Amino acid sequence: MSLFQVPAALRQGPFCLYLSEEMFFLKRYQLDTTLQECTGTEPSGRKFVTLLTREEFAAETPHLPHRKTLLHYMTHMQYCRAELFGGCILGTLSIPAKKVRQTDKLQIGFYLLESNLYLIGNPEQLSRLIGRMRDTEFRENISTAGFFCLLLNLLIDSDVLFLQEIEDALSQMEEETLTGAFPDFYGKLVPYRASLRALDACYSQLESMGGTIRANASQLLSDEERVMYGYFFDRVARLSSHTETLNEYAIQIREMHQTQIEVRQTKAMNLLTVVSAIFLPLSLLAGWYGMNFAHMPELQWPFGYPGVIVLSIVIVCAEIIFFRKKGLF
Repeated sequence: MSLFQVPAALRQGPFCLYLSEEMFFLKRYQLDTTLQECTGTEPSGRKFVTLLTREEFAAETPHLPHRKTLLHYMTHMQYCRAELFGGCILGTLSIPAKKVRQTDKLQIGFYLLESNLYLIGNPEQLSRLIGRMRDTEFRENISTAGFFCLLLNLLIDSDVLFLQEIEDALSQMEEETLTGAFPDFYGKLVPYRASLRALDACYSQLESMGGTIRANASQLLSDEERVMYGYFFDRVARLSSHTETLNEYAIQIREMHQTQIEVRQTKAMNLLTVVSAIFLPLSLLAGWYGMNFAHMPELQWPFGYPGVIVLSIVIVCAEIIFFRKKGLF
């Protein structure tokens, strides 16, 4: 029996706990003005969105052409890519998490036909994604290609806010760097740069994917849908530009931090040099009067010791005044 024919009650009953999660995850939704979950055999001539795991896709879709190509792509699902074959578009999506210090990715394979959109991946991720789409009301007679475009837009809806959060955090780090208060600087900066690099790579892949889909070699897109995809990939291009700007901003902050460190080190070295220069004449005096000569006049002079003290103070004061005028102290 095909999993498409397994009764919904069995898939949702306690028996499913005994079976693997991958085996009975498969869900189908009829695409209309809203997504409506299918509970049995649906009439032909409708459009559907089908969620299933990689194992289910391999077992339940032997009739689909080029499915082995998609299964091969999904063995290393680290990229956003799309390929056009005759009457289908297939590919993978790998979208970074919109949180700093979180390495999870939304990884989905897709197989787009005129009457069906297959979304293949982790059950939890697919359920969460389709749950957000079920709150959306679509235009009448929406196609599977139009629905997929809306899905892609949903995946980047929060990116502007996330990039703004990163920009605000980088601005705060810049202020801390300028004021000299930068505890754990690299511990804060590195996660932001990692997120920006991941997003930049993702946007670059989505732009390339957009060029493939808009070529419309499979003839699945109407002129209106090509405009929709064009709008989506224009959004991606703007996000990519913003990400590159933020990445350059992060590099500037890092260089600014390094400059601040070098300035501090230079000031410390200047101070040590000035202190050494101040006490050098005093070392000369100590060495001079530490010599074992019997006929040194100052040794027998009653005011010799106070005289050396006064001379040392005069020398130190004169040097301090000199260094201050030169801006070295």
